[in-house]
Amino acid sequence: MKTKVGKYLSRILAILLGGLILGAFWFWPICSSFFHYLIWRVTTGAVIEKDYVRAGDADIHFVSYGRGPSVLLLHGGLSNRLSWFAQLPWLVVSGRRVVVPDTRGHGLSGLGEGGLSYRRLAADAVAILDRLGIAQTDVVGWSDGGNTALLLALGWPRRVRRMVVISANFNPAGLTPEAHRDTFEASRGLTYWLRRWWTGAGDRLRALEARIKRMWRMRPNLQLADLAKMGAPTLVIVGEKDVVSLAHARQMAEALGHGTLAIVPGGHFTPVTHARRVNALIAAFLGIEKPTFKGSG
Repeated sequence: MKTKVGKYLSRILAILLGGLILGAFWFWPICSSFFHYLIWRVTTGAVIEKDYVRAGDADIHFVSYGRGPSVLLLHGGLSNRLSWFAQLPWLVVSGRRVVVPDTRGHGLSGLGEGGLSYRRLAADAVAILDRLGIAQTDVVGWSDGGNTALLLALGWPRRVRRMVVISANFNPAGLTPEAHRDTFEASRGLTYWLRRWWTGAGDRLRALEARIKRMWRMRPNLQLADLAKMGAPTLVIVGEKDVVSLAHARQMAEALGHGTLAIVPGGHFTPVTHARRVNALIAAFLGIEKPTFKGSG
């Protein structure tokens, strides 16, 4: 009996050890990027400006790092500005002024009243650019941030120099069936508590999530003709197993006035899971020296 128990426990320990090794291998690039971000954040001598700007009925929080030609980083829905930890340090080190807002309702930004739309989020971004005196900027948007970048380029074309849209869709039909089903589901259990923390929304998560997911079901509503009007050179990045279909991403890149498509390994979180590849694409497209900062993934 003791021999059987011993074998059983040995198998459990072997499975757990194997899981830990695989987990460490999988998460190491992410942990490494975040560790180097923390070092950079503590030691950086870059100029840092933190402030709020009034946009419509909400105060929108933003942080600006460094000096030089600007890059506006727009994070995804139910996330926060810290999701750019694998991009922020090397962009600043490269000599860019990097502007990172908290999207309406996320982090330290107010939610305001009424529904959400990507045009409204784009208007929030314009308010920040006005506050900082930035007439034109490169834009990198991830997920909802990418959708917002498209509306920014359509509604305020002179404000966008070039843009990189990652895991973005120009209409709800671009979402995979699984992603579309998720727009009807409210967070529960551990996911709910994690999102309360990760979004910075706390007790207002339910209100934020309801508005965000309604927006996902209904917006954006861009047509191919709208994409063709966007004159800014645009790099469309999509993961091989993203929540946006490859066919939709390809259609977007082909319809844009000056669009280029890059398909990378991974899913919806490629800026952190495949940061090295994504950073190299961003650097090449924006004409920035290839990332050498250790935290680039």
